[in-house]
Amino acid sequence: MLRQIARVLDPLHPELYKPVIIMGMHRSGTSFLAEVLHRAGIHMGVKRDHNFEAFHFLSINQRAMWQAGGDWYKPVVPASEHFDKWTAEELFKIHFGLKGNGKYILYKLINKRWGWKDPRNTFTLPFWLNQFPQAKVIHLIRNGWDVALSLQKRNQKLGEVYKAEFDNPLAGFNLWNIYITKAFSYEYSNIHHVKYEDLMKKNSEEISRLENFLKVFLKKYIDHLASKPNVRSVRFPEEVRQNVWMKKFYDE
Repeated sequence: MLRQIARVLDPLHPELYKPVIIMGMHRSGTSFLAEVLHRAGIHMGVKRDHNFEAFHFLSINQRAMWQAGGDWYKPVVPASEHFDKWTAEELFKIHFGLKGNGKYILYKLINKRWGWKDPRNTFTLPFWLNQFPQAKVIHLIRNGWDVALSLQKRNQKLGEVYKAEFDNPLAGFNLWNIYITKAFSYEYSNIHHVKYEDLMKKNSEEISRLENFLKVFLKKYIDHLASKPNVRSVRFPEEVRQNVWMKKFYDE
């Protein structure tokens, strides 16, 4: 408790304990959002993979899930003992690729903003909120059937992750339901939920809400990176149509 209070009151580097954490189901547009934030000045990691995930945080999340007997396609909430032990300061230095204390002190003085994206954050969030009690969390929501079809399509691409069960889109949809249900189970007050489709459509009201949450200008980067929304099939299986989250967000 004292350590957390010290972090909250740290006058030298308030941004150190306020990273932006992006969560949401795989294939929900989290890579897009991470690139938008990076271009807007919220550093998303000096070493990232093709999905815009910072290698270090991805590795920590992945190993914790493995240690807990899970994985991205069979997610669990790992206990604290399943995670690698790093201080906030060490994670910050690795995230920016800082060697020695000189640049670290400089980055403290100029209050560099930072964050990371990983769909696994949806389940590892309790650990990260203990480490960073003032974090800003963004949950990206995308139509569950579109996510399922995207997982199915990814299965057909060479070099991408392949899981045979996702050749059946209903399996992908059921996984989406697990992720979105978990994301909405948190009572942490500093979580902002936003629909991927609203960003793709450049919905000015939703973009303004996200900008106000982060206190950063995003519109020009969204305008530049957003692609034309896909034409969605309205013929969903009954299981999809009756899903509580689909009714809440996509009852069109």
